[in-house]
Amino acid sequence: MTTLDQQVRLPDGRLLGYDEYGVPGGSPLLYLHGTPGARREWRLFGGEQAARSLDLRIIAVDRPGMGLSDFQPGRRVTDWPGDVLALADRLRIGAFAVLGCSGGGPYAAACGALLKDRVTAVGMVAGLAPFEDGILAGEVGGRARRFLQLARDRPAVCRALLRLMGVVASRYPRMLTRRTRAAPDRVLMADPEVQQAFLAEVREALRTGARGAQHDAALLARPWGFRLEDIRAPVYIWHGEQDRNVPPQTSRRLAAAIPSSRTRFYPDEAHLSLMRHHAGEILAQLISGPPS
Repeated sequence: MTTLDQQVRLPDGRLLGYDEYGVPGGSPLLYLHGTPGARREWRLFGGEQAARSLDLRIIAVDRPGMGLSDFQPGRRVTDWPGDVLALADRLRIGAFAVLGCSGGGPYAAACGALLKDRVTAVGMVAGLAPFEDGILAGEVGGRARRFLQLARDRPAVCRALLRLMGVVASRYPRMLTRRTRAAPDRVLMADPEVQQAFLAEVREALRTGARGAQHDAALLARPWGFRLEDIRAPVYIWHGEQDRNVPPQTSRRLAAAIPSSRTRFYPDEAHLSLMRHHAGEILAQLISGPPS
């Protein structure tokens, strides 16, 4: 079952966009995209086959101002769990796992910290650690660090660059796909199917403009408003050792801040290739829990 381009109306009147994959009665998992990103990112990494093979019901959600979700002025990272809770209630989902990739990692962590009675497991793939000191900022890959800081400090410039990114994705796609730096990601991006999924994801993220993506990124470069150690559900962290967007040191910091977390590093994977090549085992771990 693939159901695309769905929307629910939230209690404050905003629309929230999402796609569904897999088995209607399967184990529910909410997928949280990167930054900039949108719900279609799941098709780049897993799609219908990955969901059905593990009897999962995967709901991939657009954060405010991206894809089909309305912009939310003044939003904070800690506002996101409320949207997730409203969506789960509308879909009649009780307990669920959350999985966030890259810039979606902090939002998955927020759900774990603030929705303790509903979240069964938290997964972060190449996720960001809190961006609250200069040392950590320096550990984030140069291009990603500049983007986050620009989104926070010079929002108008960041929005202009994001709009340009959308134009390039539509008119000069090879310019965008050639910018991948890590070798495993370059190999992955040579696949025409992956290229098309990646470009479609970029265009969807910016479908209503750049304001949502810029605001989403700016929040990650500020204090998040919750404590990682408040997460009570099992936490799983995965990272590619060759990641040059979000280097693995960020996941080591996450693991140190969450003593009960389980972390795995992949020597031969990078930022995009990790989830593409290992989605099955990542999903299985989230649903099955820690080994006995």
